Order: sequence, then C-alpha cells, then structure tokens
Amino acid sequence: MGFLRTIVIIFIIFYLLRLFMRYILPSLFVGYVDSKMNEFSKKQQRQQEQAKKREGEVTIDYAPDKPSKDKRSGEYVDYVEVKD
Repeated sequence: MGFLRTIVIIFIIFYLLRLFMRYILPSLFVGYVDSKMNEFSKKQQRQQEQAKKREGEVTIDYAPDKPSKDKRSGEYVDYVEVKD
C-alpha cells in the first residue's frame, strides 16, 4: 500500500508542476518582459528628449582611467647594486 501511495503522490506532484509550467509561469514571464520593455522605452524617450534640447551643442564625456587592480602590476622601484 505504501508503494502505491508514493506513486500517487509523485503523479500528483508531477501533474501540478506541469500545470504550473504550462499556465502560470508563462504569464509571470510575460509580465516581467512587459515591465522591462516599458522601462527601456521610457529610458529611450528621455534620452531622445535630452538630445533634442541640446541639438547642435557639443558635449564631451570624460571618464578618467581607473587604476588596474592586476596582482602582477605594481610600482617599479629602481635599485642600485652595492659592491662590497
């Protein structure tokens, strides 16, 4: 009887997961994609509005170089050999 009960429980869990994957998960995914698309379109619209306001104006964006964090790089130290 315990084996049959286990098989029935596994079947029910499998069926519920299948329903979830078929109906609920796609609707959640569509909602997420729609919200990201709206955010992207609003951002693009703001950038276009800013570009129209400054039409013909030259701007230069400068990002300073970031120091590299390479473990092998470091300061070069000059040294002099001392002879005894």
